[in-house]
Amino acid sequence: MNTRCMDRWSDKTMSVMREQQLEACQDRLSHCPAVGIFGELCEDEVDKLFHFSFYAQEKRSPTPSQKELCRRVLDHVSEEACFLSPREDELVKRMIMNGGESYLADWDEISAAEGLISRLWCALRVTDEDHAVLKLEDALFGLITQAMLSEKYARIREKIFSFDATLHSLLYLSGFLHAGVPTAHFKQQLQSDGDPCADLYITRYLKTAFDYVQTAQGDILLLHPGLADPDHLINTLSRMQPPETHLTREMMLGGMNGILPEEVASCEAMRGALTGAVRPEYGEDEALEDLRMMAKQGAALPEMREVLESMLCVLPTPRMNDALTQLHLQTVRWMGMPSAVLN
Repeated sequence: MNTRCMDRWSDKTMSVMREQQLEACQDRLSHCPAVGIFGELCEDEVDKLFHFSFYAQEKRSPTPSQKELCRRVLDHVSEEACFLSPREDELVKRMIMNGGESYLADWDEISAAEGLISRLWCALRVTDEDHAVLKLEDALFGLITQAMLSEKYARIREKIFSFDATLHSLLYLSGFLHAGVPTAHFKQQLQSDGDPCADLYITRYLKTAFDYVQTAQGDILLLHPGLADPDHLINTLSRMQPPETHLTREMMLGGMNGILPEEVASCEAMRGALTGAVRPEYGEDEALEDLRMMAKQGAALPEMREVLESMLCVLPTPRMNDALTQLHLQTVRWMGMPSAVLN
């Protein structure tokens, strides 16, 4: 990892990758028909919606008819409503409260909108003022509302809240995670309480709630959003002996909070050094997060210093350089990454 080119990190910080993902997501959505699957569509529009949807990803088959796609959505929607990502769930509830539509404001909402369009629940239109508006299909309004008022929905959402927090914690601690083990554990929990579900509901939830890559074998690997080079990390770990990791309560809580206890002091010192010194397009927390994610991936101190300088509207001060050195030393690395502190 330390052999990467000096200019590569400036293109692979967490904020830059997030912006690239947003642009790619917006581009994909711009090619979707503005009318949903329950509207009046020509054959080409049905084909576009199908190939954008989870149905095309899950079963490589010819495009079904519009009538068949509508039937599939109606058959799944009440059950699937229980397994939305947190952002999707929030967005659907907002559309229901607003009569079926909602403006999209930020990255998380646009990403959630893509998930809901992939489920064929919604359509996206752009207003004359270039505002993106997501519309819930009228045919699904009542079914989703009824599903969200059920006891089953309340039980499963409580489990998803805990499951989601645990996965985010593990991703902070490790950088990536094979989805197989936590998925099997989650299914076992559901079945023990009498809530069996199809694999596809959990898979769709994972794909909309987390960054991921899919292997040639079809396995899903969940990724921390700050991981710049998943192939490097995965290949490095594949050559290592399986580590003996003992997760403590403090580690899990730190992962859920997005910072470990031993990382707090250096992060606060770096935040204080950045106050009032970052360029207008950066927030202090965003700049700090970019630097922390570099440290977790074993970036060399000169590489971190170069990225720091690109974020500043002033020359780096001795205080900033000292804080950066401490951040570099005290940040716990992901397994397999060169580090001063072993995870």
